[in-house]
Amino acid sequence: MYRSIRIIKRCFLLIFVICSADNILIAQDSLSLSDAIQIGLKQNFDIQISTKNVEINKLQNTWGQAGRYPTVDINLQQGNSISDQSNNPLSIVQELIFQNSIQGAANLNWVLFNGFRIKANKSKLNNLEAQSQGNATLVVENTIQGIILAYYSANLQKEKMDLLKNVLKLSRDKYLHEKEKGELGFATSVDQLQFESAYLADSSAVIIQELAYKNSIKNLNLFLGTDINLVWSLTDKLMPENIIYNYADLETKMLSNNTNIKNQVVNMEIVKQDITLAKSSIYPVVSFNSGASYNTSRLQINDFPMPGANVSNSANINYFANFTVGFKIFDGGKVKRAIQAVQIQEDIASLNMAKLKQQLTQELANNYEIYTTRIAIFEINLKSFAAAKRNFEIARLRKNAGIINSFDLRNIEMVYLQTGTALFEAIFNIEESKTNLTRLTGGIIENKE
Repeated sequence: MYRSIRIIKRCFLLIFVICSADNILIAQDSLSLSDAIQIGLKQNFDIQISTKNVEINKLQNTWGQAGRYPTVDINLQQGNSISDQSNNPLSIVQELIFQNSIQGAANLNWVLFNGFRIKANKSKLNNLEAQSQGNATLVVENTIQGIILAYYSANLQKEKMDLLKNVLKLSRDKYLHEKEKGELGFATSVDQLQFESAYLADSSAVIIQELAYKNSIKNLNLFLGTDINLVWSLTDKLMPENIIYNYADLETKMLSNNTNIKNQVVNMEIVKQDITLAKSSIYPVVSFNSGASYNTSRLQINDFPMPGANVSNSANINYFANFTVGFKIFDGGKVKRAIQAVQIQEDIASLNMAKLKQQLTQELANNYEIYTTRIAIFEINLKSFAAAKRNFEIARLRKNAGIINSFDLRNIEMVYLQTGTALFEAIFNIEESKTNLTRLTGGIIENKE
């Protein structure tokens, strides 16, 4: 009974592994890293939202929004009234009085001068548009970085899965071989149980790794803005290009091209325009107001005794044009305090710039050190995996010849698996550090265009 359960368990694991592998190979579209970035730039939701915000700021960046042009209003009013004076002894006309009127007016208001506020408003609108574009650029950079890391992360999980399947194939072959030998009475129970245990453990590891690979593909689809269940065949493999960077050059590029620094420069310009706007309240305001009004009315008295005299019509047109000069004499120091507050905001913006540069410089230095360290680790892991792979291949031949036992073979398999995993993780880590350095120096967009 126990033996039957074990056989069913082994068959279930084998079928599950085979079916899982088949599912991964079905309906896969080829996807290169450059194609993934192009898809993400078109379909990523964060990029689409930031693009809409840029459109809003472009729409608002006009001279009309800044206040250069006059405003024109037209009003039209129609009125009707009935006055019953038939029972009013004090009224001269003791009848029903009907009155209809139409009133129309057109007004033009134009601020001719308000302390350079209009020009400052337009400059601020320009900076707000630039700010939205800078924020959109930052979103694009973060998205591209996310796509690159998600793409290579999926590659990493695929390499780990292939490595585990390679070990699983050996475990399965050895287990079936030992099983046949056991049925013929030529294998020890210890070896047979050892290979069975290794086979089941490797089968479980492959199933777990396949799940990790599927989840990494879903995470990639999330960055791309595509259907979460799409399955891709990734064509760009984990092949590191170990570039030797000069730190001084990286720092110079970062201080001149980093998007966060550029955005902070725009923020400082916006604060400068706020100072100009605050100071505009010191100057007089000159405005021009012009317009015209038209009034017409009709008065009708019910049953008035004089024929032809019961209806009266009247109309008049008025025109006007005025200049107004306003000057604020005293407001309790509000304008002065507002100017001082904005000037303090300018000092804060300058301090934030210095703080940002210091933080980015530290981040750059840390990532540069991590990158050089990871290259050294990669070189070691590369040699270690080459040795482990060679030992793994030799061990398979020696086991077939009966030179080593199952325990020694298993240890060699585990070393091969561990060194291979460490190598692929080292490659991924190099790509991650390289992407971080490229983003910090402001080159991630131009490098991927």
